[in-house]
Formats: sequence, structure tokens, C-alpha cells
Amino acid sequence: MKKIFLILSIFIIINHNNAYANLESFSCENLITKNKAFIVYGKNFAKEEMSPNIWLFFQKIKLDKDNLNISSIDDEKTIREWQIDLQTGKATLIPMFDPSSNWLCLNTEKQLMVLNDLYKSGALSGYEFEKAKKKLLNN
Repeated sequence: MKKIFLILSIFIIINHNNAYANLESFSCENLITKNKAFIVYGKNFAKEEMSPNIWLFFQKIKLDKDNLNISSIDDEKTIREWQIDLQTGKATLIPMFDPSSNWLCLNTEKQLMVLNDLYKSGALSGYEFEKAKKKLLNN
């Protein structure tokens, strides 16, 4: 019985870790209001953290080479939709009752690479690099 429990536990742990292995994430900021959102997505999965620990899940996910379109639906009506250009980070949020708004959604990993390139080229000092990196990782 102990062997079965051990094998089952290992199987669950291995599968749990693989379930989230291919997820990407974006930190998004409204260009005008400075509101923030955090989006996690994969090929068949997407969710948005609208405020701390409040997540909205999306039922329609369309992911192609350069664009991510995700929609949350209730009673067959779109209640919230994101259209994100994966190359530039430019995004449009279309809520059900409010006007659409422009956002900037950037992948943290890509932002760190840009900062590193700026540091290596001499455009940023070591202090500026560390300060920007700390700010990026704390958001």
C-alpha cells in the first residue's frame, strides 16, 4: 500500500509540474490610467489577474505567431476581450460596458533581455540596470 501511495504521489507531482511548463505571462499597464493587469496564457489556457488574487478566466483563446486574442464569455456574450500583439506588446482591452483602451503588455523575460542589452551597450549604468531590474521583478 505504501508503494502504491508513493508511486501515485510521484506521478501527481510530475504531471502537476508539466501542466504549467508551457505558460507565458505578460505584465500589462494602461497607457493613460496606469492601471495594471497580469496575464498568464498557454495554447489552450488564459487568465488575467485584475487585482491581487482576483482572476478572470478566458474561454476563447486564439494564439498565432504574432497575436494573442482572448475572450471571456458569459451567456454567449463577450464580457472582456484582449487583443495583444506579441511582438510589440501593444494591446487593446475591450470590456463589455466601458470603451476600449490601449495597454502595453510586456513579457518579463523579454524586458530583462532588453535591459541587459542596454547595459552591455553602455546605455545604462550598473546602478540604473539594477534599479530597473528590481522594479521589473517586483511588479
